Amino acid sequence: MAATHNRQPVLDLTESKAENLRAVLLFVAFAVTFGGLSTILRGYWWWVLCVVLALAVFGGGALIRAAFPTHRILTRIVGPLFGAIVAAVVIMVRFSAGTAFLVVFPTNTTIELFRKLIRDAGYSITWQAVPADADEGISLLLALGAAALLILAEILVFSLGLPALAGIPLAAVFLVPSATPDGRTDGWFFAAGAITFLALLFHGRVRQLIPAAWLAAIAVVCALVIPTFLPSTQVTTATSSIGPSVATGVNPMINLGDDLRSSQPKTALTYSTVSGDPEYLRLTEISDFNGRQWGPERPDLQPNRRPVEFPKAPGLDVGISTSREVSYIHVDNLVSPWLPIPYPATSVTGLTGQWSYIPESFTVASNESLARAQNYTVTSVVLTPTPKQLQAAGTYVPQGLTAYLELPTDTPAIIGQTARKVTAEDSSNYEKALSIQQFLRSSPFVYSESAPVSAGYDGTGVDVVAQFLEEHKGYCIHFASAMAVMARELGIPSRIIVGFQPGTLQNGDDNGRKLYAVTNKDLHAWPELYFSSIGWVRFEPTPSRGRIPDYANQSLAGVPNVGAGNGANGNPSTRNEGKSPQLSEGTLGTAWRITSDPTFWITLGAISFGLLALLAQPLLIRGIRRSRRMRTIKSGNAGALLGWSEIKETAEDLGIDIGENLTPREAVAHLGRRRGMTESDREALDRICKKVERAGYGQRFKRSSKVDLELVADVRIVLRCLRRTSDVGNRVSSRLLPKSLVSRIVNQVRRFA
Repeated sequence: MAATHNRQPVLDLTESKAENLRAVLLFVAFAVTFGGLSTILRGYWWWVLCVVLALAVFGGGALIRAAFPTHRILTRIVGPLFGAIVAAVVIMVRFSAGTAFLVVFPTNTTIELFRKLIRDAGYSITWQAVPADADEGISLLLALGAAALLILAEILVFSLGLPALAGIPLAAVFLVPSATPDGRTDGWFFAAGAITFLALLFHGRVRQLIPAAWLAAIAVVCALVIPTFLPSTQVTTATSSIGPSVATGVNPMINLGDDLRSSQPKTALTYSTVSGDPEYLRLTEISDFNGRQWGPERPDLQPNRRPVEFPKAPGLDVGISTSREVSYIHVDNLVSPWLPIPYPATSVTGLTGQWSYIPESFTVASNESLARAQNYTVTSVVLTPTPKQLQAAGTYVPQGLTAYLELPTDTPAIIGQTARKVTAEDSSNYEKALSIQQFLRSSPFVYSESAPVSAGYDGTGVDVVAQFLEEHKGYCIHFASAMAVMARELGIPSRIIVGFQPGTLQNGDDNGRKLYAVTNKDLHAWPELYFSSIGWVRFEPTPSRGRIPDYANQSLAGVPNVGAGNGANGNPSTRNEGKSPQLSEGTLGTAWRITSDPTFWITLGAISFGLLALLAQPLLIRGIRRSRRMRTIKSGNAGALLGWSEIKETAEDLGIDIGENLTPREAVAHLGRRRGMTESDREALDRICKKVERAGYGQRFKRSSKVDLELVADVRIVLRCLRRTSDVGNRVSSRLLPKSLVSRIVNQVRRFA
């Protein structure tokens, strides 16, 4: 009795150490997996907050288990609850200490603060580009989500005793970056988290470590290798009841190239105008040329700036010729927080939802609504400045436009040098703009949607512009960016506009008006330059895209003939305005299939390897299980039971029904009647049966160190006989999907349930 009484504390202490180790492994797994969010969030304080919350939840549960080691039911209930309380205190101290009673007890002011922060988080997620700044709103939302997942993991591992299911909240964290429009997952964080999770899963199960290592190696290799060669998982189109959608995201510049390279056109909208003339429709402007990834800034959307009435267009003098236009726009499935409208608009009517205009750019956006299924009418002004008026603007730049002249301090010298060379003989800003446009529309520059991808500069930034000026290949983003940056180098205010070119005239009509259809293929970027007394003026430096405005078309009378002899050769690369782009290197799909590009074959090989590895997992697991048994049955009497178990599982895999309630003798008699079984097969089966009966029902003997070669040989004879006497279909299915393995999984699930 004394010995029995003294053994229990040792067992409790061992179990306590095991649970503490599980808590540490779970903490490390989440700490590493939270690090994977670095692909979508800047800085590191958000990660510190997540780690502190993990320490609060898992540490709180560990404290409860240490305080009540003998009350298992109590600790399973109170542990997660205490961890949740500690996590709540951490969140209160971090975000609302100034409004909470005694720092940790929320008040009405605290609740209002949290509501505001969560609402601001929605705005930040909508407007920030990836990687985003983890402001207060995003940090609070992240903390709440992390705390919920951590508490769930605590319940699964320690309350329910199901450590395998901890992979669910871990996977939820890991998949967050891939769910964002511009985010990506990091395979190395996945590998580290997966290894730690497997250590948690197989803690105390050394015998299962070898098959687990095989599976882990296959999973990690597939996760690291295959995404490297697969095309981007960034989703730019979707499907809804309205039809295929065009998704611009909050930064249309990022997805523009993917939309242009899409194999199938998808209708974004249709429109008609009173005059019948087609028009450019603007989505957003980009004026901040700092950073490696340009995009629209998060706008300050004021509720009182409803787009029912716009102010006067900036810089527009009364002497500039204008005409009134009315456009009827019918958006199909454009998933965008930006509203496509012409410039400069004077009013927009018929909108549903909350929309506001931005006075600096005359764009319209919403924090709560999308352009999808909107039907609205836009009244706008068509600007028709004459070449003489543009020439008269000279080089004067009014005050208040400094932001449109700024460039990074590390702007490559080639951009300024090229701009000055191209415009060396020009005197006015208008002539300089025409020279830059002519330079970019002339050879050796070529429009190409595939070259930027293979060359690695499918993006924005002054470094990309510099590389574009050397490579001479790109699409509208590169041409527009190059002209805008070159203009700023010469002291001309500029900005980039992303929107839609006019689209295609349709056979039908819109209440008697000409109807134009705009697709994802019409997504476009162009520069706007500012001229004194006129305002913002559009140019078209991209060859074979859009339409050159009359005031910038040097083939028309009155437009200065510049660009020849000052750096541009004057030979246009194409004059196919309004037609489909002339690609220099084929589409992306073609590039994947040419023999000189191994990407397709590498990708195909990686996918094939992953599929084969997935299909081989049941075969691998069953083979390891059989091999381990065959090594064990050499040890004597105890091995006979394992040999019999292997025979029964092999029979189950082959579809041979032995029956759960049969004794070994009855089961042997049943197997002995199989067609094709020889006398030597039956003798081997009988010898196994005798050893099973002796091991299971006879006197217990100590294991002998003598190898039982006869038992090993008999088991192998019976296994070969069972396969030989089964048809081909059962033999194949027994390898690819062993029924005994499926039964084990089903039984484990039932036991957990």
